[in-house]
Amino acid sequence: MTLDAFKSHLPHSATPTLLAVSGGLDSVVMAHLFHMAGQAFAVAHCQFQLRGTESEEDAAFVQQLAEAYGVPFFVRHFETKEYATQQGLSTQVAARELRYAWFSELCATHGFEYIATAHHLNDSVETMLLHLARGTGIRGLRGIPIRNGPVIRPLLFTTRAEILAFAQEHGLPWREDSSNASDAYTRNVIRHRLVPLMEEINPRFILSAAETMARLAETEHIQQALLQQWWQEKSRTAQDGVQRIGKQEVLHMPHPEHVLFLLLEEKGFSPEQCRQLAAGLHGEPGLEVKTETHQALIDRNDLIISPLQAVLPSLYIQADDLMLRLPDGRTLMLMPGGATPPYPDGQTAIVVDSEKLVFPLQLRTWTPGDVFQPFGMGGQAQKLQDFFTNRKLSRLEKDRTWLLLNGDGAIIWVVGFRLDERFKVVPRTDKILKMSIL
Repeated sequence: MTLDAFKSHLPHSATPTLLAVSGGLDSVVMAHLFHMAGQAFAVAHCQFQLRGTESEEDAAFVQQLAEAYGVPFFVRHFETKEYATQQGLSTQVAARELRYAWFSELCATHGFEYIATAHHLNDSVETMLLHLARGTGIRGLRGIPIRNGPVIRPLLFTTRAEILAFAQEHGLPWREDSSNASDAYTRNVIRHRLVPLMEEINPRFILSAAETMARLAETEHIQQALLQQWWQEKSRTAQDGVQRIGKQEVLHMPHPEHVLFLLLEEKGFSPEQCRQLAAGLHGEPGLEVKTETHQALIDRNDLIISPLQAVLPSLYIQADDLMLRLPDGRTLMLMPGGATPPYPDGQTAIVVDSEKLVFPLQLRTWTPGDVFQPFGMGGQAQKLQDFFTNRKLSRLEKDRTWLLLNGDGAIIWVVGFRLDERFKVVPRTDKILKMSIL
């Protein structure tokens, strides 16, 4: 391992990098390399309070290290076990959540652009083996990414043996974590038992595994590029971010459930949800699954992916209002005055008998049980659900349709579709109000 090789793995940044330093061999070497490279940095140390006085000694050691380099030092003590119990997490997962939440806080407060951790090639191979043991896809077999958002891993190109040799050559002190010797953690079992066994079969196992992970990463990049190209060619995207693709287009692909997962994972859809969607492409329309941010709906002919819409508030219109901005970005314009036939068809505008209006008017989305009298049906009432069904609207389109209601609760306008018969302009109408949606 050389300084030039290390420097080639650093991003260009005008701001200092926040280094996660435990005091162990790897993080001490990383800090020393940053110092040798003349890179501005600060040191952050997590005291998880899991090893008694040993943890306190680690924190003191890292503080002395930061002082020796003349860089800012940050430390935080965590109630790790208490947090793990409260959240129902393992100690390791709890420590990870606490660590990265604090790092993000430091970045926001002090303006750090990057967080550097000391993961190296052996760590990446161990992660790949851990995922393989638990079951995974191509992504899980790539090991640890060299960058994940603001988190960088500038030692990922080198092995544990090379890091040890560097530390010994430069006379660097470090702390030994006693928990690393225990096989209580699955990763330690892989490190102490499985990797040595693999190295008996192939002394170059770590390097061979790294080459395999690199090829798998390239394969995934090719796969994603081809899938994204297919998606762009076959799907249609509206201005509001709603995406549609024909059900048959998806079914013609090999392994539709896996194709959907590769495309929709970033929107939070799980493998099981994508399996349900793929199975639902063969069935009746109406299947809907949701993540925290998106929803997928199988319509008559399409699979529809859309951002998850929050519950829309009701809006009110007073008698002197001339304009109202809707949450979806459109604008409702109100223009009192005369109008002559032909009148608007009710899709983008309506004219109404303003003497029949009771203010304030209300704008809201539809609810089951809503009934109105569609213009042109001679006063015959129709359930809004039936009106939507006749027009073959998807559930998503129904949920995004606004209703304009009179102050007495009667529907004036199914916005974008039809005026209510009761509010139409007739020859004896004296006062007219035109309402347009832009």
